Amino acid sequence: MLKVEFHCHTIYSKDSLLPPEGLLEACRRKGIVINTFMLARDYSLVGFVQKVTEIVQGKAYFTTPASLGQYVLMDYVKKKTKLVH
Repeated sequence: MLKVEFHCHTIYSKDSLLPPEGLLEACRRKGIVINTFMLARDYSLVGFVQKVTEIVQGKAYFTTPASLGQYVLMDYVKKKTKLVH
């Protein structure tokens, strides 16, 4: 399996005409799994990451700088959420 990190602009970055939903759906159809590691607790950003993870059926890892040793894992493949220490 090839693992890569990539950066892609969408309509929210003001220099692309690509809506993020289109990019995510294309990834899902091609079997590209997107997993996200988030180091913040911003409410709107958490909601965005949850939506992305749900669309692509991937995993999202949430933590903060104060609690790097533990994280919350949201796994949409197995449809589970758990706290990992």
